[in-house]
Amino acid sequence: MDQRRLILEEITDLDEIARIHSQHEQAHKNSAWLQAHWADVLPQASGKFIAVAGQQAYVAETPEEARTWARTAHPEDRGALVEYVLPPGGPRFYANRG
Repeated sequence: MDQRRLILEEITDLDEIARIHSQHEQAHKNSAWLQAHWADVLPQASGKFIAVAGQQAYVAETPEEARTWARTAHPEDRGALVEYVLPPGGPRFYANRG
């Protein structure tokens, strides 16, 4: 049986805490940039993966390609985002409960 354990640890290292805060801030900036620039990346991103790093976007066919671009183009940005952009009108999944 596959048993998974959840381990919670308190982080007290000030350098590690600063690194985590910096990463979170970079991710927030990338997310805000994407929200402001959706019109610039659609419709070419529909059905594909989009990476946002350094407040720049890249459209890729695979998540691996998107992550590689983010690491290569912006190695200093630890808050890069990669997400799939649903095509208009689908796919949609419905489940019948009852």
